[in-house]
Amino acid sequence: MEIKAFRVQMYRCILDSDWIEVTPLTVVVGKNEAGKTTLLRALHKFNPFKPEPYSINREWPRGHRKERNDKQVVCAVRFELSPEEIAELAKITDQPLDNISTLEVTKDYAGRFEVEFPSDLFPDNLHPNDIDEICASLPELQEPVEAKFKEKAEELAKEARRLAHEGRFSDLENVHSEHVPLLQQVMSPENQNPQRQNEQQYINQYQAKLQEIAKQLSSAPSIQKKAHEYIVKRLPTFIYMSDYKSFRGSAQLDQVKQRKDRNQLTEEDKTILTIMELSGLDLDSEVEKGNQPDREQRQYDLDDASATLTNEITDRLKQRRYEVQFRADGQLFYTFVKDQYDPSLIRLEERSKGFQWFFSFDLMFMYESQGTFKGCVILLDEPGLHLHPDAQKDLLVRMEAYAEDNTLIYTTHLPFMIDLRSPERIRVLSETEKGVIVTDDLTQSQPEGKFVLQAALGMSGSTSYLVAQRNLVVEGVDDYWIITELSRLLGSSDLPSLPSDVFITPAGGASEAGYIATFMIGQKLDVVVLLDSDRAGQDAKEKLVKKWLTRYHSNPAHVLSLGDCVGVNGREFSIEDMFPDEFYLERVKGVYKKQLALAGVEDIELTGDGQLCKKVERALEQHDIKFNKGSVAKVIRSDLSKMKSADDLPPETKEMGEKLFAKILEVMPAEEMP
Repeated sequence: MEIKAFRVQMYRCILDSDWIEVTPLTVVVGKNEAGKTTLLRALHKFNPFKPEPYSINREWPRGHRKERNDKQVVCAVRFELSPEEIAELAKITDQPLDNISTLEVTKDYAGRFEVEFPSDLFPDNLHPNDIDEICASLPELQEPVEAKFKEKAEELAKEARRLAHEGRFSDLENVHSEHVPLLQQVMSPENQNPQRQNEQQYINQYQAKLQEIAKQLSSAPSIQKKAHEYIVKRLPTFIYMSDYKSFRGSAQLDQVKQRKDRNQLTEEDKTILTIMELSGLDLDSEVEKGNQPDREQRQYDLDDASATLTNEITDRLKQRRYEVQFRADGQLFYTFVKDQYDPSLIRLEERSKGFQWFFSFDLMFMYESQGTFKGCVILLDEPGLHLHPDAQKDLLVRMEAYAEDNTLIYTTHLPFMIDLRSPERIRVLSETEKGVIVTDDLTQSQPEGKFVLQAALGMSGSTSYLVAQRNLVVEGVDDYWIITELSRLLGSSDLPSLPSDVFITPAGGASEAGYIATFMIGQKLDVVVLLDSDRAGQDAKEKLVKKWLTRYHSNPAHVLSLGDCVGVNGREFSIEDMFPDEFYLERVKGVYKKQLALAGVEDIELTGDGQLCKKVERALEQHDIKFNKGSVAKVIRSDLSKMKSADDLPPETKEMGEKLFAKILEVMPAEEMP
């Protein structure tokens, strides 16, 4: 079963989160104290490794006391079923399930699971085969018996089976009061033995079995109940980890035992016990050994436990290799850890916060997934708080690996913990008058819920998209420079150009351009996105159109491919391709004059197909010269700024510029009159 969406209702500050679609790796973005932890805690309690019930007294939303009801659903989850699970359900109901691929499961404050089955496919009655199996225990006649008795016995047994198949179990339990007299009326005369003896034995057995069968049928699971039990057993384990929960590797064992005996274990105690359990160590035994003088044997046992845990981690965890070593001094217990990135053996508490978090999560994941590291729903609350930006990016890579065999949902308010290359994973959490809501529709989210994404995109509060009504979003600064100068030159010659009220916003690449455009749509602004005609641009265009623009009918936006705009089809095309090869190469030679001279290169020979800048890059690589197209774009901008009119441009550049701006103006909404 794979989680596809969930919904939280009437839990702390969340009245109704609405349905939240889930991808294998999903990030919920929001400011501090906005309700992100509340959302994950509600989802975690749906099916944690160790039972953790909802508390209606502590977790029911304040101000809604009159509505308290333990039947209130707290969390609803939609799961996609595997082919094997569908096949097993088909066996239970004995019907084909061609149209069922997902199921909704809910859990209320009382802890009751409900599975939303189609009633026609999963009726709340017994399967006929189960009824036949239970009714098969009705007694059989032992010959010899009177023919009339045999006929009547078979007739009444048939009626009993009919009552069972009709679900009339209470009638079945009491029908013996009718059936026994009827059987007694057709018994053999008293002097005819052994017939009468066999008949009396049958009546006694039949009467007892009717009541027994009725009770068995009443308590037997229905088709729906069997399916319900199967699905509940198949629910994935939900694993929750906050940034503040790190394992402690040191403890005073006798004190831990005292708290355990009083049922007063702290969170630190629980982490120590988890480490010991994974290592094959027993708390009571270690406390006893702590009072014994034989330290050598004890350390030998601890070394064995250290090797056990190290091997467990090495065999199951591929992302990171740890080595663990335990030491003890009386009742004091210590855990030392190192990994492949830092070979120093240091006490766990003295490791960096980041190291402690990685180690703690990996151990808890191994423990709660029972060593499989698969099929779980991992909930990480603000991971990476103690990591520097580069390490946060590394954490994203590790989370990608975990999400390959699990579903991972994490919350953050850190810009570097957001991967803008995959905007479909991002959900924005906002506080509203109706409580906390989560959405992937930026037109519905509150402005403060977008601050983190704004920072991730490198935007400041004064960025143009916050103030301009008409906007053109381009992939990068190079596009911004060249388009700005081309528009100025064409406009000075009364040719198609960008109006002065159209703001150009450069993004950090194709995917970022798409997400910036989504922000603008969320601000109800007019947007045109211009992307390169290459693979990255095409992917961004498809994602932007399919994932985002189709839902914003009231705020139409347009996505253009540069090649299509200027009439070039069938090949990759970027802003540099608007210039003739000779024009562009002249600027390249100027930028790389020294490097080319040292390499003894007089002419740059371009070969192959593709974008002009990529052909130049390949040509320079042959001479060990690293190409930076941004440096060339600066020179082109400078040269264009010195031109007086469009006639100073290369003819083909002028023609392409006219086509480009004409197309942009064609789709750009007209300026609103004051």
